[in-house]
Amino acid sequence: MRSLKIYIYILALGVLLFYQSVDAAQEYYLIKVSFSRIKLFLYDESGKEVAVFPVTLSRITPKKFPVEGEVNEIIRKPSWGPSEGTRREYLRKYRKELAKFIKYGDPDNAMGEAKIIIVFKTEDVNPIIRIHGTNKEEFIGQRVSRGCIRMRNKDILSLLDIVNEKNKIKVLFTE
Repeated sequence: MRSLKIYIYILALGVLLFYQSVDAAQEYYLIKVSFSRIKLFLYDESGKEVAVFPVTLSRITPKKFPVEGEVNEIIRKPSWGPSEGTRREYLRKYRKELAKFIKYGDPDNAMGEAKIIIVFKTEDVNPIIRIHGTNKEEFIGQRVSRGCIRMRNKDILSLLDIVNEKNKIKVLFTE
């Protein structure tokens, strides 16, 4: 009877260790955005860094780090509906009025070739932020956006060659 108890104990321990190792494996891609380095890092399911891209970041830094979110949607060839605040700022800066809705391919469409919609469950950042291409690549490497993360169009397409709508993707903002 004692040997049966030892056998069951060893079997249970083995099952427990197996499930802990399965849980430890990352089941998602991770996009890490570094506010101090102004870069986007992509990690695969094994946790290996697979790509690094320069980006444009928000002028405003989150109050607390890290900030976690998840990708909600990926849209290729996106249209854009600029907010009223964005439209006012654009008019002030460029003396040009933006339409309320801008189709893909229009030179005024700030979304570029693709957009990734991120949802955050924290009050420290806008609950919906986008990673998107840009029509102003000269601002890459700077902190000038109104909240979104901008990438060169070729870079966001490279990113989407690695991850896609079928992958679970988490997002982490760090200092």
